[in-house]
Amino acid sequence: MIKLKVGKNILDINKDDLILDNGACFQIITKKVGIGLNEYIPVMSKRLFNDLKRLNLIFTSTELKHMAEEMYKLNQVTFWKFNIDAMQKLGY
Repeated sequence: MIKLKVGKNILDINKDDLILDNGACFQIITKKVGIGLNEYIPVMSKRLFNDLKRLNLIFTSTELKHMAEEMYKLNQVTFWKFNIDAMQKLGY
């Protein structure tokens, strides 16, 4: 497990967490922040997403893409997973 600052929140990220890329924003759909009526899914900035992607700290596959398309019934969505081992090596 690693800690990742997303917006003003620090999230505990593990190998099972997923990022939903819907072409407009990047949501970590396996996490929720806030309490009660103020609970929401955290949205990752485009800059953070691109930095993680450039450093190979997140990845996708055809299987993840098909899983996202099946779940959301859209072909413009993709799931991304965190490369926890690589993130730990870099000190996250």
